[in-house]
Amino acid sequence: MGSPSLFPRHYRLSLLGMAVALLAGCSSWVAHTPAQPHPERINALSHLPQGVSDQVLPERWWQLYNDPQLDALVQQALLHNRDLAAAQAHVQAMLAGIQQADAERWPSTQASLGAAYGKTTDDQTLAKATDSHAPSEWAFNPGFELAYQVDVWGQVQRTIERAHVQTAAAQDAEDLLRITVVAQTTRAYVNACALGARAKVQRHSLDVVGHSLALTDRQRQAGVVTDLEYSRMQALQGETQALLPMLEARRQAALYELAMLTGVAELDQGSGAATCEVVPQLNAELPVGDGWQLLARRPDIRQAERALQAATLQVDIVQADLYPKVTFGASVSSSANKPHELGDSSAVMFGIGPLITWQFPNWQANRARVKQARALEQVEVAQFEASVLKALKEVRQALALYDGERQRHAALSRALDSSRQAYKLAQFNYDAGSIDFLDVLDSERELIRLQATRADADGQLLQRQIGLFRALGGGWQSGAVDTPAAAPTHASIPSSGTQP
Repeated sequence: MGSPSLFPRHYRLSLLGMAVALLAGCSSWVAHTPAQPHPERINALSHLPQGVSDQVLPERWWQLYNDPQLDALVQQALLHNRDLAAAQAHVQAMLAGIQQADAERWPSTQASLGAAYGKTTDDQTLAKATDSHAPSEWAFNPGFELAYQVDVWGQVQRTIERAHVQTAAAQDAEDLLRITVVAQTTRAYVNACALGARAKVQRHSLDVVGHSLALTDRQRQAGVVTDLEYSRMQALQGETQALLPMLEARRQAALYELAMLTGVAELDQGSGAATCEVVPQLNAELPVGDGWQLLARRPDIRQAERALQAATLQVDIVQADLYPKVTFGASVSSSANKPHELGDSSAVMFGIGPLITWQFPNWQANRARVKQARALEQVEVAQFEASVLKALKEVRQALALYDGERQRHAALSRALDSSRQAYKLAQFNYDAGSIDFLDVLDSERELIRLQATRADADGQLLQRQIGLFRALGGGWQSGAVDTPAAAPTHASIPSSGTQP
């Protein structure tokens, strides 16, 4: 007589019918509507200052300066910068994650073979029934299992799409780092050249002061000028000379930074960067491109959009846990304990069929996870909008600072021309006896100060240009990783182009 069933037959059929009905009712489930950000469509480049044009921003903007040494250093930084190498390795890890997620769509298999030496419970029971001794022997237990999850609610597909989106976000992060490395390398090189030019101006000023001091000494010995006037000229010489050590130290610090950015321990002291004394110049209007393409050029905007896409897909993935999962499984094993009996038909055991699992009625944990995922999606919406506003702010600030620095540089150039003329007039009038030596000293001191200030302004103007290029996205648009077509798109940002 068979063992009694826990449920009557008609009750088991009722449970099966209810499960089928629940599955049919859940088949109408669709993915939730993704949250849509509302970034302000403001053209940050609608009002361009003088010296700036709406011409297309070139991919390699640093080549606008026509400096082969700068171009070589930037290329070296892109090839050997250690931070970039780490970012590229991270992208490769994310690409491997895509393969891992894609493998989830295929059946999973597991083969096993257990071997044990000793006595089993069946051996001992048989020995007791036959009043014999159970010998110790080897027992083998082979098995093979196959399981395949039917992607009823698209959970596996959404997981694959999220892996693609996260990989694209990693690529965007690498592109953003490339822009930063290029800007930092250009800044360091320009800073080294500007400090070299500044030191050259200072040495020239020191030579002029030394010549004036020698002339004053001869005039003092002839009784034309007093010891006070000679001492003041000595003080000017010391003041001019005191600035040189720190200029050289700052220049060396810029070279050390440039070496780090290009991935070497130390730059060759005979290289162009170590001997540069001329600040690179942009001999044309500064191109900034179309303002509406700003969002497509900046990798941080694309990265924020990918994060929002991934958050939306995560809501779908978590939401699928509210519904039953259907897994198709199969297994083959053997009940034989001896190797020669493993293939006997009487020892082979197998099973095949579907399995429905459902965390019901305890939905509280899964519903909480869905609520959390939707809240995190709103976080990414806010961060995407903040990224757009940040981009607009940075471009506007960079334009304003560049325009201010340009006007300051122009005013200093005019002031320097006037100071040179004033110094010549002071010398002429002093030789004519119409002014005293103190006026000549003041004119020379003012000329030296303006020469140094204008030399500093040359470097500052380039720094503002580099800041604007960086704020504009640097023209770096990568197409190494594409998001799948099924992934939701939240903002009308054009797809990226090609990597230079």
